Amino acid sequence: MKKNINFTEDESGAATELGYVFTFLLGLLLLSLYSLWAWDIENSTRERWSDVALTENVERVGSAIERADDVARINPNATYSEQIELLNVEQSSVNIIMLLDDEKLTITHPNFKNPFEYKSTSAAPTTHVGEINLKGESSIWVHMSNGIIEISNKPVN
Repeated sequence: MKKNINFTEDESGAATELGYVFTFLLGLLLLSLYSLWAWDIENSTRERWSDVALTENVERVGSAIERADDVARINPNATYSEQIELLNVEQSSVNIIMLLDDEKLTITHPNFKNPFEYKSTSAAPTTHVGEINLKGESSIWVHMSNGIIEISNKPVN
């Protein structure tokens, strides 16, 4: 008893399988593009939030320096100290430097396109000095004594 097996050339099955493969590849491509797009939006948002936080930080510290200048205008021999809470930025694990001189307060980093600056009025007979690495800092201090205003990461003892 022998069975006769006749093979027929049915190409529709192969075309269906090929369609499945191309559909899978198209889905993979679309998911990859969506993933890249979502990652780009996330990075842009994080960078924008960091820029806003750095701008707010330089304005907070600059305002505290202006208040110290106000105290110095009233009484040049006064002592003044104020703690300023800093907003967190994504780059808090890298070396972001805050510099204070007689003309301005600046936050710099080699990767920043433009430094964040706060120009001081310097309407008081004081000298402004200080440099702080903001790595890991959640607050900084503005001190004034003997006609010198400085920024520090420690309170006055």
